[in-house]
Amino acid sequence: MANSRKDLKLDDFLPYVVTNLAETISVELSTIYVQQHGLTNTQWRVLANLAQHRTLTAREIVKFTALEKTKISRAVNGLSARGLLNQTRAEGDSRSKDLSLTEAGIELYQSIVPKVLNWERELLGCLSSGEYRDLMYLLEKLKLQLQRR
Repeated sequence: MANSRKDLKLDDFLPYVVTNLAETISVELSTIYVQQHGLTNTQWRVLANLAQHRTLTAREIVKFTALEKTKISRAVNGLSARGLLNQTRAEGDSRSKDLSLTEAGIELYQSIVPKVLNWERELLGCLSSGEYRDLMYLLEKLKLQLQRR
């Protein structure tokens, strides 16, 4: 184990550091899709997942995003009201709906992607390609460790 401390120092406590970093990243990145496009954080995550996976149910989006079902439901309703996604009955489950982006949803997503990628590029500009690779490797390793628990 990499850590055998006996005292808790928040600035060295991984859950605290990662949570604060994730929140700061989320708030700063959200200026692109919240202020410029009127999407909530959850709506952006739903939009991005549907763009990547084409068709998903709300339950699948909950699994991919680790967000509460009620938040996903509100985001889906908001996106649907704006004409950004379609909802159709899922085959084999009359209670579930398949969700997919409309043309307007795809266009909105495609207009946001270059902006968020540019934002990410600027953030990661302080890392070498090797440091970025190592960071992504370590994050994946921690993710897998949590899945084994």
